[in-house]
Amino acid sequence: MIAMNNPLLRALCVMSLLVIGAGPAGAGDQKEEASGWTRDERISVITGEVMSGTEIRENLRVLCDEIGGRVAGTEAGGEARDFAERLLNSYGLKNVHQESFEMDGWERGPFSCEITSPFPRPMHAIALANTPSTRREGIEAEVVDAGHGNPVELEKLGDEIKGKFALVVAGRMPGGRWMHRSEVMAAVVEAGAAGLLYQTTRPGNLPMTGTCWRGGLSPVPGAGISLEDGEYIRRLLNRGEKVSVRIQMKNLTGRVTSANVIGEIPGRGSEYVIVGAHLDAWDNGQGAVDNGTGTVVIIEAARALSRLGIQPEASIRFILFMAEESGIFGASAYAESHRDELMKCRAMINCDMEGTPLGVRVMAHEEAGPFFEELLASMRGFELTSGVSHRVSIYGDQLPFLLAGVPVVTPISRVEDDAWKWYHTSADTYDKVTFKQLNLDAAFVAAIALELAMTQARIMEQLDEEGVRRLIVDNNLEDALRSWVDLPHDER
Repeated sequence: MIAMNNPLLRALCVMSLLVIGAGPAGAGDQKEEASGWTRDERISVITGEVMSGTEIRENLRVLCDEIGGRVAGTEAGGEARDFAERLLNSYGLKNVHQESFEMDGWERGPFSCEITSPFPRPMHAIALANTPSTRREGIEAEVVDAGHGNPVELEKLGDEIKGKFALVVAGRMPGGRWMHRSEVMAAVVEAGAAGLLYQTTRPGNLPMTGTCWRGGLSPVPGAGISLEDGEYIRRLLNRGEKVSVRIQMKNLTGRVTSANVIGEIPGRGSEYVIVGAHLDAWDNGQGAVDNGTGTVVIIEAARALSRLGIQPEASIRFILFMAEESGIFGASAYAESHRDELMKCRAMINCDMEGTPLGVRVMAHEEAGPFFEELLASMRGFELTSGVSHRVSIYGDQLPFLLAGVPVVTPISRVEDDAWKWYHTSADTYDKVTFKQLNLDAAFVAAIALELAMTQARIMEQLDEEGVRRLIVDNNLEDALRSWVDLPHDER
């Protein structure tokens, strides 16, 4: 007897049955037939559709090679939105549209960063986003080694950091927690630094950009610098040399308009499941890994589910969010404008930097563990190795939904060939993506979304304000959230 734990093999068998006689002739009949499929049959047909008819490769090529970096509020960002809207329409989704919002825009302008003493030399560096322009002649200051920018390290420096550029290496202080660069910037500003030099940990003279402030411009300039330049400065400092750096930059700022792109597979009832990914990407690369992968995964999931023809109990709403990189503005705008209907949202599934599916993270909802464990067990052919996790993560478009009490689910996936190391650098390009794993991930995401939408009753209940407050406290998120949002009950 042939083992039927391979999802593609099961898919071919199910589709063969439909062709031979168990299946219908017309599209309307197919929807009726599909509604009676078992979970295993649904997963099999979804997987077969994605693995045999995927358009992921071409969609990502257009997104990367023809559009490129997609900063919210820019012309390229608008081109990306229109491209996604055309795809969703062509795949037969309903109610496809864009929902606009306003935000504080930031666009990179002329930039230079150089060591001026003791040995003048240019640096491999790039402006951090939401950092202000300098005066025309730039800002020059001495550099101090501020470790990882942890408040414990900054306190040890005392007044030594005041008026100087804080050299901070990405990562976590031994024994400390990981801090987002916006937290690091807030910490060095509070300590009195003149600016931030944020050193990447990846070799190759590839400085990393990213947002260093949310809700306007940071009080002082910030630059991402390469591993090699950071280590060079650190060696000079360790020898007792005084190191000075000059930063000059002119960035475009002001209020801009962007939009989220939305399409639906309608359900029978009023509830819905959101499947989201951020469409925007930084302009120094092509945004292939971050987040072209998540973008094309959910678009392919939408295509496969639309073609399947099932009408689930709850609608499945696909959203391409803009301005995640700029400060999660698109997801926040959506959550705010749809606040009155968020109680109908069964779950928000967020896809960011996708790869080989390994498992699923169901943030804080331990009561849903058995449902997801059973679901993953029925997906044996995916060879999932991580199971179900309940760890909470706040850095992504899931944040405003999490704080609104909406259950959040994210795929646990592995970006292949160490492609994560190109994150936010000029090397984040189309050639870094492994497509076989993305196809499997699209089938995985589509199956999870469909199963959450198929049940008569929702699997997870929303959290009230007290539940959200407990989630924040129990997961020690107070400090991490200070630079991003106002917390429930002003727990700051």
